[in-house]
Amino acid sequence: MAKKKSKLGQVFLVDKNIVSKMVRLADLPEDDWVVEVGPGHGILTEALLENGLNVIAFEIDRKLAHELQEKFRLLLKDRLFVFEEDYLKADIPTVFKDLGVEKAHFMSNIPYYITTPILDKLVREREFYRSIHLTVQKEVAERIVARASSNAYGSLTIYLNYYFEPKIEFFISNTCFRPIPDVHSAFLRLMPRKQPPIELRDEKLFFRIMRGSFSMRRKKLRTVLKSMFGRMDWERVEELSGIDLNRRGETLDMDDFARLSNAIHALKSEGG
Repeated sequence: MAKKKSKLGQVFLVDKNIVSKMVRLADLPEDDWVVEVGPGHGILTEALLENGLNVIAFEIDRKLAHELQEKFRLLLKDRLFVFEEDYLKADIPTVFKDLGVEKAHFMSNIPYYITTPILDKLVREREFYRSIHLTVQKEVAERIVARASSNAYGSLTIYLNYYFEPKIEFFISNTCFRPIPDVHSAFLRLMPRKQPPIELRDEKLFFRIMRGSFSMRRKKLRTVLKSMFGRMDWERVEELSGIDLNRRGETLDMDDFARLSNAIHALKSEGG
């Protein structure tokens, strides 16, 4: 990825006005807990602490972790807890339990080259977060909020919209970072959903069909589904789902995929 400039892929946000805007828009209640990944030199950490928040920081770079501990030594192990470890391997339930934290917020300027695994971890651990705010590459943010049939629309769109309500808060110029990356960024909000926005008979089947359809973007659904399931009463699938299988997967929204997967599940259950 373009942001992988240093040994650990860090590009540092240096514009304090942007950081202040992030914290203001997030509007997190005083005394709440925030998880921050890759705090670097602590520009966001400082803003969070100044707003009365308690911060759990994961910094894999030993030098930066020690810098953070020294910079905020008066708040260390009181309102700031620094973990010198890889967030992707961190046992969040245990960390929260040890600190007496039931739920937290997530706010980070994440290293872009690990965006996908961080998003996957946030999906798996979404029950632990009240809100999620993170800086991502502009194109990634646009994919997450994309509409069906648009160029940016894809499996990531549906995957994250199934679990979260996403919103791009604002875009950030690459000149706000050092070293200056090749890409622009976006401050993205993900609000965990209490319930999925669609009703599914088989969640795994839904995601299998959805991902399969996007992996063969320019092929008709009929061709994609035959390659996945072989012989089936496809006319009956069309009848039950209301989906024309001559369409292409990228034209279907989440509700369409739900109706399609539910129809296939019904026929498979009937042995058809």
